[in-house]
Amino acid sequence: MKGASQLRRRMRYSWIPKKILCLALFLSWIQVSQAQDSLKAFRSAFTQCEDWIQRGKPERAYPCYLELRKQYPNQIKPLIRLAELAYQQKDKAYALLFANEAVDKDPTASYAAITHLAKRMQDLGDDTLAMKIMNRLLVSNLDSAKRIRTEETRKKMLVPRLTGGPQAGVQLRNLGDSVNTPENEYLPCLSMRGDQLVFTRNQKGNEDFFVSRKDSNGKWQLAVNMGYPPNTGLPDGGAMLSADGNYLFFTRCDMRSPNGIESGGCDIAFSFREDGSWSSPQYFGFTINTTAYEGQPCLSSNNLDLYFVSNREGGYGGMDIWVSHFENNFWSKPENLGPMVNSPGNEGSPYIHPDNETLYFSSDGLSGYGGSDLFVTHHLADGSWKKALNLGKPVNSEGFDGSVSIDALGRKGYSASDRKDGKGGLDIYEFDLYSAIRPIPTVCIEGVLTDKFFGHRMHERSVRWIDLRSGKTIREILSNEGDASYSVFLHAGRNYLLEVQEEGFRPFYKKLSIPAEPKEPIIHQNIRMRQPGYIDTLLNAIIEHDTLSGAPSDSALALLDSLAKKWPEWTEDSAFVNITLTSYYYCCDSL
Repeated sequence: MKGASQLRRRMRYSWIPKKILCLALFLSWIQVSQAQDSLKAFRSAFTQCEDWIQRGKPERAYPCYLELRKQYPNQIKPLIRLAELAYQQKDKAYALLFANEAVDKDPTASYAAITHLAKRMQDLGDDTLAMKIMNRLLVSNLDSAKRIRTEETRKKMLVPRLTGGPQAGVQLRNLGDSVNTPENEYLPCLSMRGDQLVFTRNQKGNEDFFVSRKDSNGKWQLAVNMGYPPNTGLPDGGAMLSADGNYLFFTRCDMRSPNGIESGGCDIAFSFREDGSWSSPQYFGFTINTTAYEGQPCLSSNNLDLYFVSNREGGYGGMDIWVSHFENNFWSKPENLGPMVNSPGNEGSPYIHPDNETLYFSSDGLSGYGGSDLFVTHHLADGSWKKALNLGKPVNSEGFDGSVSIDALGRKGYSASDRKDGKGGLDIYEFDLYSAIRPIPTVCIEGVLTDKFFGHRMHERSVRWIDLRSGKTIREILSNEGDASYSVFLHAGRNYLLEVQEEGFRPFYKKLSIPAEPKEPIIHQNIRMRQPGYIDTLLNAIIEHDTLSGAPSDSALALLDSLAKKWPEWTEDSAFVNITLTSYYYCCDSL
């Protein structure tokens, strides 16, 4: 009996905690249900306030958000909207009050919106107000990752903004519907001839390369997708044609290799022309590509320097511009371009002009007008770079100006910007360059090496270019192993001597004088080598003309016309043409 009584008591007391547990679970369910109902009610009320914004009636939205702030004191969305509306109404005190209140309630959740608001304030010239908000965010209880990003943003905002009116006579022209769409178009690259524009278009998050060509009237035609290759189903961006048009460098993302070395999240790849089309993508090795970001490549006109963007270790902060040199048939370890170019912010979209001395790029860390500006710097004799120069207004704006390409003659530029007159997002614009930001006008000399007598193409033969002012060899290249062509880029306004010395052939010399302001960016100069021993007389003819009878005969004029037509061909072959004239008067008497 005693044992039965103890068992009953134990059963009775063991049942009481179960009732308490059931009651606690029931109360917990009621609280969760109430919280869900409260959140649902908040979302419905917030949508009604947002509707006033969509209908263009901020004066009705403002009191709506104030009521929400009172009813739902733990929600930060009404506070952020109130800060934005107060700033739009130029009530900076209340804008600061609501922004700080949102940060105090939940700094992590409000981080993105508050940072965006502060940047917008700075873009509109309210640097002090923007800095107060960022300082409040920085001393709040942020997680470590957002604290680091906040400090980086704050440092960028401390960089002084430029002021001043637009450069006289300079205008930006939107390239229109043939190139721009409501999607984002950016990273333009102009061909050497200036008749093709390759650029990147972002469609629903996927990047592809497009190309637009000029028609006979100089109008840009409707851009078309470049297809595969080089485009794939993966993000493909930052296409940059080599100066000779034979290579296409670009950024390929989401190609991480199993060991994380051969390719990182975004790496540099290239394609080359192969039977009139582009080859499948080729990838650089781990000397250039790493597990960090590498992208936005640009090859110098002599094919020896590869500029690109990376956030690898050893930089100045954020994205920096690096360069690798082609030496002894290998790409060297990349070098950082240094503090005259790179900053604690982000530098990007490097474009080395065909003059091989002028570099254009974007930066949000150097002193500028807006979120990102375009800059130019020049290579010095000792290999360093001059302090970067802002391209000024209207090339740059209070918005985002992020990539640029300049034609070979240094007259026109093409840039991407998010201006109000655009088609949507980033658009590509054309502008004329003024003297302070112009590169050295550069022309391309191109042609083919052949044996003049037999017509054979001469592959991999050395072609030298000598600056007649200094007497120094400035370039020595080999004719192409495939088609025996060659191309070289020379500064305008100078005199050069083209020289080819090949065993079994007579030396070839050709003097070229390039005007300071060339009309065209390309000069054709074929090289036809002559073997010794072959008769090489250009013309041997007699022109009869009686000075007493007046004008020359029709046959004499026809012969002179043929001389004029042949003259370019003859002078193309050699720098030296000998002319011997012998005349006779009266009868049999030589003069």
